[in-house]
Amino acid sequence: MHPENDNGTPFLTTREAADYLRVSERTIQNWRYAGTGPDYRKHVGVVVYHIDDLNAFSKRWMRSGGK
Repeated sequence: MHPENDNGTPFLTTREAADYLRVSERTIQNWRYAGTGPDYRKHVGVVVYHIDDLNAFSKRWMRSGGK
């Protein structure tokens, strides 16, 4: 079972994905253009992000709280 957005789907729009990652919409767009952001898909020409891809992207940046 995947977490879902308000529409009951695990696919988030660019704005929803940016909110989920707590970055600006412009930042996620810049990452996409540079090829450094989370994986995305196009559904009928609309860019969407699967929640699992956003979680995987976030985990790549995880840091441990060392002393």
